[in-house]
Amino acid sequence: MLRRKKEIVGLDLGSHAIKMVRLVEGKAGYRLDSLGMAMVPHEAFSEGRIEKPELIADVLRKLAKNLQIKPGPVATSVSGYEVMIKTIEMPSMSEEEVEKRLRGEIAQYVPYQLEEVNVDFEILDLSKERPHHMEVLLVAAKKESVAEYAALIEKAGFEPAVVDVDYFALGNAFEAVHGVFPDQDILLMDIGATKTTLTIVRGGRPVFMRDLMAGGRSITERIASELQVDVERAERIKLGLGSEQVEASRLEAAFMGAVGDWLADVRRAMDFYYTTYPESRIHKIYLSGGSARLPGLDALVKNELGVDVDLFNPLLRLEAGPNKFDPDYLDQVGPQMAICVGLGLRRADDK
Repeated sequence: MLRRKKEIVGLDLGSHAIKMVRLVEGKAGYRLDSLGMAMVPHEAFSEGRIEKPELIADVLRKLAKNLQIKPGPVATSVSGYEVMIKTIEMPSMSEEEVEKRLRGEIAQYVPYQLEEVNVDFEILDLSKERPHHMEVLLVAAKKESVAEYAALIEKAGFEPAVVDVDYFALGNAFEAVHGVFPDQDILLMDIGATKTTLTIVRGGRPVFMRDLMAGGRSITERIASELQVDVERAERIKLGLGSEQVEASRLEAAFMGAVGDWLADVRRAMDFYYTTYPESRIHKIYLSGGSARLPGLDALVKNELGVDVDLFNPLLRLEAGPNKFDPDYLDQVGPQMAICVGLGLRRADDK
């Protein structure tokens, strides 16, 4: 009898919210069993780093209890400055030989000693420029950062079974929903509260990754400054909630200013990608994250970057009983759950 892979809970520890997803394998693919999110106190994170793990662990415990998720293995992810990802060229060799060689030569590729980082890699393809060479995707995450996340998860009573990287989780979620586009370059843009994760996938493989230190909070702060209101009111205005009456031209100026600065950084990242891969062209952009649904954002991105834009909701094609989940709710929160769904697709016995 084939052994069934141990199911795992996807856990996205964001600086604005904690998200959890549990998927189970059904006959027709994955089925959504549970999902939810909870806000994180502002003081729990500082500049993207965990500042008060006990506060986050408490929110995690309460969220899991509300979702009736018992303590067990979870998959989470790290990102930002704690992770270094590079595509390198090496002579053609086996995975075992790559692993052995990297152990002795890691300092050539990352500014850390081997004992400071967790290292993983994936052989991508043969080099187009150099015969008898291959492209290898190298990932190095600082052990200190990984240990912080693991300790927090254990404090909440869970088991940190898998520590992934945001870029890969986002790509895995996209592939599970839309499949592989062998002849297209797809830009996945996940807009969080304080950072935007860019992942370009080609033929199902991530070929370019970058974090931009700007997100939905940047827009909120610009609105607060322009309209001279507090951040809480600016957030409601940004989301179009309540009966806030504001001058449309000033709101548009704040929105365009914040998003314009952010899109200029996206454009620079795209230009760097085109310089690295001059034969490539980004065919489509998919938006996800908490700010992906901001009114007019998709049209603005398309106009500024010159690429077709669509919303990425990984929940729409998952089997989910209407008696358990409100379809309107899944439609609304889906883009925010993209990285979390990618984590939920992992299994405890994955590499």
